[in-house]
Amino acid sequence: MANRRLTPRAISRASGRAESTIRQLLSGAVPPEADVLHDIAPALQMPVADLLVIAGLPVADVPAREGAYAASQEIGSLVAVASRLSPQQVRKLITHAEDQVE
Repeated sequence: MANRRLTPRAISRASGRAESTIRQLLSGAVPPEADVLHDIAPALQMPVADLLVIAGLPVADVPAREGAYAASQEIGSLVAVASRLSPQQVRKLITHAEDQVE
């Protein structure tokens, strides 16, 4: 994460997971679970299968999620860039993104 300038807070925001969960995963306080890895994979710009292998979890037994992110690499890149923006710039980015989906 550090080489991509991603903080636990950025991963939390991108994945919808609590920042405390991300920090616990990083510290080894809690074991990784497949559903959490599915949520954080786009932000890390990594395939879910790779994260599952790294975590020692079975890959074949984990079904693909409906509506998986087709643009997961782009989403991860967006999170990396957004994590370096000021709070005001982040709000503008969110507003712009919301305008695009309406």
